[in-house]
Amino acid sequence: MPKFFGVSVLGLLAATFVFYMLGAVWYGYLFAEEWLILTNITEEAAAASTEKLGVMMWIWGILITVFQVCGIAMLLNMLNKSNLLDCVKFSAVLAFVFALPVMGYGSLYESSPIHLLGINFSHTLVGFMLVGAILSFFRSNQN
Repeated sequence: MPKFFGVSVLGLLAATFVFYMLGAVWYGYLFAEEWLILTNITEEAAAASTEKLGVMMWIWGILITVFQVCGIAMLLNMLNKSNLLDCVKFSAVLAFVFALPVMGYGSLYESSPIHLLGINFSHTLVGFMLVGAILSFFRSNQN
């Protein structure tokens, strides 16, 4: 099977699927009501937006996830990390040093509720750690 960034295509697809489905559970079930309240979006408005975007919502959502997974895979490969603990820890560090500061702009400059930052960042942190774990199983042991 072909490899990209030292990871088989199957590994990249598996990590993408898991991260994307985590988002569906996170925002569709676990924090759905809180997220709607914190973003001032009604269920009707969310449904209308989903209908308006149609299939493009899913395509863009998957592409965003693919880019994140490939970025993590690329950095793990560049740093020659392949064991489970190293990959998970490094992915968590990426979430803290890149995702959190970028997300923080919304709370600081757009008056987005800090609790919304917590929901969004915790999703990203858990997602990145899962991606790191999955990718570690699809990387050849290079250490």
